[in-house]
Amino acid sequence: MKDFKLCATNIASLAVEIGRMVATGKSWRVTIVEWREKRSLSQNALQHSVYTELSKYLISKGRKGWTPKKVKFEMKNNFLGWEQTECTNVHTGEITIKETLKSTSGLDKGESYHYTTHILDFAQGIGCTIRIPAKCDYRDLMERQIN
Repeated sequence: MKDFKLCATNIASLAVEIGRMVATGKSWRVTIVEWREKRSLSQNALQHSVYTELSKYLISKGRKGWTPKKVKFEMKNNFLGWEQTECTNVHTGEITIKETLKSTSGLDKGESYHYTTHILDFAQGIGCTIRIPAKCDYRDLMERQIN
């Protein structure tokens, strides 16, 4: 089981699923966090558009090699950070902990909004103006913050 939205109406389903998992004889890591919707496709598309615009701007200012991929890496490095990830050596089975760059795919809507805001603030601070489409989830969330 990867994600399960727990609410009052489906607690019995959770009990059944936990019973199945425990019956396998394995141990399980259980984390309970407040449910938040994952970032939207609109938020993802905007982020990639911002990486591209920022890349063009930085290259025009002499930063060679700042492709959208590099911009994404550096924005994640500066504004999302790193996390510890369990890695298994496929030959020996040895488990080690390594630092890996946090992924944007796991962000919820609020985290994605916050991350994009950091990038846009950075862009504005270096003189790069990035337009936000009139119809997108980021603008909707931004307007909710203002009102």
